[in-house]
Amino acid sequence: MLIHYKKPEGLLSEYVDHFWEKKMEDQDDIPYEVETIFPEDQLVITFSLGNPYHRAVQKPEDFSPIQGAIIEALHTQTTYYKHQVGNHIFGIKFKLGGLACFSSESFKNFNNINSPIEKYFGLASNYLLPALQSLSTFEERIDLFVQFLEPLFIPARGKKWLRLQEFVSVLESQQEINAALYKTITRSFIELTGITPKEYLQIKRINQSLAYFAQNKSSKNQELAELLGFYDTAHFNHTFKKFTGKTPQSFVNEIEQMQSNEFIEEFKQYISPEHLLYYSSKKHQ
Repeated sequence: MLIHYKKPEGLLSEYVDHFWEKKMEDQDDIPYEVETIFPEDQLVITFSLGNPYHRAVQKPEDFSPIQGAIIEALHTQTTYYKHQVGNHIFGIKFKLGGLACFSSESFKNFNNINSPIEKYFGLASNYLLPALQSLSTFEERIDLFVQFLEPLFIPARGKKWLRLQEFVSVLESQQEINAALYKTITRSFIELTGITPKEYLQIKRINQSLAYFAQNKSSKNQELAELLGFYDTAHFNHTFKKFTGKTPQSFVNEIEQMQSNEFIEEFKQYISPEHLLYYSSKKHQ
């Protein structure tokens, strides 16, 4: 499997988390049948440059083909991907609310679904897919997308996005927020991200717990529940399983199979547990 990742520079570094690309040229490039992506607060634009890949939300047996240029909304539910020989995907993962700074459309109720890229960027964006397919390298595809996106920046949306980041900081600090202010900010939050502040906090806490488990390889749930602001261990366990489909202990059991290597340390911020497990075992075969 050919995999590339790169952080953006310049203007896009504020709003884009990273660029990525995957290519499966033969059966040996497919390390697992299904890849699991846990709920996250970032949406993705993907360009299918080869054969369609397949996606399912919440039910890993209910797959639909994905092809062309689409925007994948952020996930409040576990999402599954099935790859096959001939897949070639170029993607751009945006920070929370980042894509909204380049489109005047509202992102209200845009979660757990896909949308053609033209819905948010108009018919003029349709040239991107064939143009990207005609290029030879990951770097060239990044340059083309940057040239497309940067001129679309909307300063007024950028100001809203900055206020959103300030609100997120307060939200994560668990400070008390004035009810009127919370109601006002919630409207902007939904407009820019597609989810409510409450849903964002739940996703954030689950992702913090995943990071904790990955670092400590321990399931001290009571300690973690208190640290992340859950009512008790039962509340944490219930929320964790709701968002990931796994118990904390089963996730830790998977993490314990991983072995350290340079690839893991460099790319673990980007990739799924299946990727981590595959590359740790591949390294030590």
